[in-house]
Amino acid sequence: MTAPVVESRRPSVGRLIGFLILLVGVSWALGAFAAFPLMLSAPDKAMLKIAFRHVAAFQREGRALSQEELEKLPRHMRPQNQERSRTGTRVDTVVLVDLDLLQKTYRPSGLRHDGPTFAYEEVAVPPGRYRLKAMLAEAAKGTGDDQQRRLWQLEDEVNIRSHQVILIDFSEEAGLSVR
Repeated sequence: MTAPVVESRRPSVGRLIGFLILLVGVSWALGAFAAFPLMLSAPDKAMLKIAFRHVAAFQREGRALSQEELEKLPRHMRPQNQERSRTGTRVDTVVLVDLDLLQKTYRPSGLRHDGPTFAYEEVAVPPGRYRLKAMLAEAAKGTGDDQQRRLWQLEDEVNIRSHQVILIDFSEEAGLSVR
């Protein structure tokens, strides 16, 4: 009789017992950690979140691209109309939330600061009833009398409970809103 060509792949009894011990240990550890929930905020605090994406006005507008420059661009990168072909540096965006919570200036994204402005902030707030005042404004551009400044304001009465999350959101059409 000849020996088998392929050795047996059946695990030994010791390996099976070791695997079962490992499986029971990991299952027990997961159950133990599930008994202690993760608390990300203090029990007596609520959370105020500010989130927006805003395309600010140009501070210094660059020149419009010529027809030759447009033809050199790949077809998918050509602007649909001449207004959108302008480039330049966009103004900063200022956010102010009353209650001494937040006053911050955000720079536009992009290497030349010509992209939209993105922001996401979280601020812990004690529970209670508040008169919430928020403002989003573009920093003034130009000098003298030709200063232009777009401004959005929100004033609302909010009752913040413990562990509640209040979101201040911004959209160009609706302005600032509280959810």
